[in-house]
Amino acid sequence: MADIIKKSSNNFSNDSLDEKMFKRIYYENYNDLCVFLLNYTNDRDLIKDIVQETFLKIWNSRHKISISTSLKNYLRKSVYNNFIDNYRIQKKRNFLLEAYYKDIVDEHFETDTDIINEMIDTLNMCIDKLPKKCKEVLILSKIKGFKFKELSKKLKISKKTIEGHTTRAYAFLKDCLKKSHPSLV
Repeated sequence: MADIIKKSSNNFSNDSLDEKMFKRIYYENYNDLCVFLLNYTNDRDLIKDIVQETFLKIWNSRHKISISTSLKNYLRKSVYNNFIDNYRIQKKRNFLLEAYYKDIVDEHFETDTDIINEMIDTLNMCIDKLPKKCKEVLILSKIKGFKFKELSKKLKISKKTIEGHTTRAYAFLKDCLKKSHPSLV
């Protein structure tokens, strides 16, 4: 590798560093550069892309490049700089996507307030249509937070009966909501 640099007089534009020599540099350094980038990220696909992109940039600007350090140091610095550039671009892109997502979510919830209120009204209407005991068990257990054991003592009925009322209430509410809002359930 050092021979290649000496032959090229530290300049990629020399005729002696042709495509064959560049391929040799690529194959000799590719794995080392990938391992080097593992210090900064575990995303192996990103690492491969950055190393490939770095070599592509070097190849495309080979007539302008002059290396004053060792080739190994130059390549490591190049992939590192490319990694940092990629990170900055991704950070900016993620920030913009998050802002866009937030705007969409905010807009969605602002416009859906009427729909949510309508659905709450429908749910309350459906709860009012429940049989008396089913309604009482549902309100005490699911809205007021009583445990089945507490309800059993309070209402003087078995836990199995409470479970039965709850199951019937859910089935009724599901059917009632489906009739009012078919896309909901």
